[in-house]
Amino acid sequence: MFKNSTKLCVAIGVMNSFIAFAQTGNVGINTTTPGSTIDINGSVAAKYSAVSTTPYTLTSTDFHVSYNGSSNAVFNLPPAINGVGNFKGRMYTIKNNTNFAITVNAAAPETINGSTNVSIPANQSLQLINTGLNGANSTWETISSGSTLTASNGLAITGNDVKLGGTLSQDTDIVTAGNNLSITGTGKVLVGNNTTPTGAANAKMVIDNGTTNGAIQIKDGTESLGYVLTSDSNGLATWSSTVTTAFANNWTSYSGTLTNPFTAATGINGVATGISLTIPAKGWYFIRSGVAINSGCNDYFFYINGIGDVWRSYCGSNTAAFMFPRDQNRVLYFATPGNYPVLAGKTNGVIPAGFDVGNPTFYLDFVKFQN
Repeated sequence: MFKNSTKLCVAIGVMNSFIAFAQTGNVGINTTTPGSTIDINGSVAAKYSAVSTTPYTLTSTDFHVSYNGSSNAVFNLPPAINGVGNFKGRMYTIKNNTNFAITVNAAAPETINGSTNVSIPANQSLQLINTGLNGANSTWETISSGSTLTASNGLAITGNDVKLGGTLSQDTDIVTAGNNLSITGTGKVLVGNNTTPTGAANAKMVIDNGTTNGAIQIKDGTESLGYVLTSDSNGLATWSSTVTTAFANNWTSYSGTLTNPFTAATGINGVATGISLTIPAKGWYFIRSGVAINSGCNDYFFYINGIGDVWRSYCGSNTAAFMFPRDQNRVLYFATPGNYPVLAGKTNGVIPAGFDVGNPTFYLDFVKFQN
């Protein structure tokens, strides 16, 4: 009996020596020369959990948690402990295996890198470590894994380097808020292909839609069926109708009701007539008009301010007579569509004895014939 007790005491003494050594030195597993506090010469396993419910609260038994749910999720971190039980250095890895977002919340008033929460985008991961602090402090810090991540909005992240590129896995709206978005430099912008096609050596933008119709759409309010994109002298393009034959019976008459503008006893100019031309698109227009005026010597004219005359008769006799020519044609260019008032004037105080008399009576119509 005494001999067995002696052996037990020796065994306990050896164990105590080993435990004391482990507390003050390095511990090796599969190695006799550990170089760190714990030196493991082999693989390491930690708990792996997969969850699909939300919200989820991380516990002391979690290490790696993967989310496989069907909606946006909320993960809550445990509150820090002050004193005994403090878990400074505890690490969590959270992997989002869905197309939804995970919001990770710190326990108030604690923070994660100074923020109350962080977001894990679709198909991304986050690693956290506990700082041992509590209260209104950064109780948790994020750890960069250094791996390459592809953001859902087409950004690629490698460590601390964020680059344009990657897969665009969701709709992305760039709101300029009144600011200009510029792409400058000597390169090109290629849409639909990443190879410059033949003939596009000097092009700054190339749109390649293969063999599918409808590679580009431009809407500015001037578009219409059969219209073509037409440039002005500054290169500003708008939609306008194609060439129209002036003799295709597509004539449009003036709008409004004509009021005799020649009743003043003096020379007049810029007098409203009550009529106008509604021009549907920019371009060249053929205009025809006619009016019979019985008057003494005078010059009478109808015109569109800034565009030109649509009808003018010059004094050819000092006696009352029908003013000639009664039927007239004009070719005028309108730079923009819109409604154009027809104005009138005369050169002296002669008041016509008759206006809009004889044959023909007043008429005014027009047709577009060229862009």
